[in-house]
Amino acid sequence: MRRSIVPTLLLIAASVAAIWALTVPGPAGAAPRIAHFICPQERSHVVPPCCPLPPAGDGNASPAQAVCCQTAQCCTTTPTTCCTTTCCPTAGSPTCCTPTACGPGAPSITSSPWPSKAGQKVVVSGTGTSGAQVALWRKLPGQTSFSQVSTTTADSAGKYTFTLKRGTVMTDQQWYVTSNGAQSATLAQEVEAVLGLASSAHSTVVGRAVVLHGHVTPSHAGERVLIEISRAGTWRVIARPRLTHGSSYSVSHSFATPGAVKLRVVLQSDSRNQRSTSSTLKLTVKS
Repeated sequence: MRRSIVPTLLLIAASVAAIWALTVPGPAGAAPRIAHFICPQERSHVVPPCCPLPPAGDGNASPAQAVCCQTAQCCTTTPTTCCTTTCCPTAGSPTCCTPTACGPGAPSITSSPWPSKAGQKVVVSGTGTSGAQVALWRKLPGQTSFSQVSTTTADSAGKYTFTLKRGTVMTDQQWYVTSNGAQSATLAQEVEAVLGLASSAHSTVVGRAVVLHGHVTPSHAGERVLIEISRAGTWRVIARPRLTHGSSYSVSHSFATPGAVKLRVVLQSDSRNQRSTSSTLKLTVKS
């Protein structure tokens, strides 16, 4: 009986000493002792994906440092195999993570045309899981969250398509799709406003004014547009009319020198549309 008690007492004492060594701080100013966990193949203190550190009890990142076993093998994630990552339970553990069948991958997303003109038909498409339902989500300028706008079903090849008819896409917007619990990347669709430019006459003479006018779609009422002229390949601003409540503009302008001129109108980028430019208007100025 006495012989069995002595080893037990020694074992208890050793355990207490080990716990004390891990928990009692060192001398003043000394760095705290840090627990070490046996994990696979650490290199330069960078823990590979198959060797995560356990979180601390308070939910914060663990201060533990990984010490990896060199003989352990890590599973490799492939398109069909995913790794459930856990640290090696012992230094001699033959594997560090368990390969499992991967769930459905995130669907892809793209759009055409990109960028687009306001009101132009836009096609959003991509590839997901064969036969799965795909939902399209959108966020417009000024909105703080996405809303679902349409759903479709992927074909046998996993391909899906959303066709946004003319007049639907008027401003910059963001899209993503969801399918089988996975979400695609977010696509930022850039949209240029449609700018019109016309003249009260196709030709004029030096010093005689013509009226330059047009309309901007979608409405940018209150903003200014730039009317520019090109001579010898260089564009310069000749007028800055402000858009009316109806998003139209009109300005009179006369030319000081004769010759063929090119004109255009420009809307600077804002929170709703990209920098937008009208088609070129040609005028002849006679002496």
